Amino acid sequence: MLPRPRSVSRSARWVEDFSRRRSLHPGAVYAVGGFGVAVTGLHFASMGLFLYSKIWWWDVMVHALSGLGVAAVLYVYRPRLARGPFAVFVVLPLLVLAIGTWFEVYERLFTDFWVNWSRSFYLHDTGIDLVADTAGAVVFSALIWGRAWLQRRRGRPRL
Repeated sequence: MLPRPRSVSRSARWVEDFSRRRSLHPGAVYAVGGFGVAVTGLHFASMGLFLYSKIWWWDVMVHALSGLGVAAVLYVYRPRLARGPFAVFVVLPLLVLAIGTWFEVYERLFTDFWVNWSRSFYLHDTGIDLVADTAGAVVFSALIWGRAWLQRRRGRPRL
């Protein structure tokens, strides 16, 4: 075995070590991390370009992508969350809904000083955001369930 080159960063070694300990595929960890970085970058670019106020559906899209990403993180780090249809289509989306709810509480607490929304508008926006988060999780659930279905049809049962 060749020695590891010095150019491999500490974060890359951490991901590999973490993946090995948790029996995770390092590619899945990198993919989920890359998706998270991309969605975070999209969010901050959208704020800088005022896309949330220019395009009415932009906030819904970003929340749906975030919900999909949170579901992917939960699935990659806790694959047992997808051991059956109830877990995939109920438990996983409800966990994403709970995390989204906590994010909305955080958003309310820390953006109230510069966002002057009425309470009714904020509640309306929060409801839409939570539906979009959950819809992203359901899309992810459908993707992993469809992948498992295809693998079962090919004779490789695995979720």
